[in-house]
Amino acid sequence: MDFTLDPAWQRLLWMVGILALIFVVPVRLQPAQLKKLAFLLWAAGGLVLLSLGWGRLFTLQVSDSNLLWFYVAIALALGAAKGRFVLRKTSQRNLDRIHSMSEPQRPAQVYSLRSWIMIGLMLGISASLTLFNADPVIRGVVNLAVGVALLTSSLAYLKPSLAPN
Repeated sequence: MDFTLDPAWQRLLWMVGILALIFVVPVRLQPAQLKKLAFLLWAAGGLVLLSLGWGRLFTLQVSDSNLLWFYVAIALALGAAKGRFVLRKTSQRNLDRIHSMSEPQRPAQVYSLRSWIMIGLMLGISASLTLFNADPVIRGVVNLAVGVALLTSSLAYLKPSLAPN
């Protein structure tokens, strides 16, 4: 009996495994390290989703390439707007929360409970699109848009470290 998981499910299992690892690692990180971890996780999630969305859209067999570029433009515009006007505020609140910490914290403290719930919801949406075999165009647009949103908002974590002292 051959048991192989669909690549989408493999990626989801990897993401859940990484998140689980963050919750069980018995180390403590300084606030500056938490800020770097927050950026890395947010940006890595964005890059993974961006590449999945891009790859999914550009492997489609479409008769009209203008339609494909329309899908890409919609995804980029939605993602950039969500990243700039919604998720950037989330990133800034998280930065402020981390900045207020004076003692080293466990890696799970990298995000607030509210942010962890949002991350879980995004993973759930991705899993449901896969589980219910959503149209590849929808999956591609959603992945590309969320990836761009995460990448755009992850820049908020870099802004303080790039500012002149």
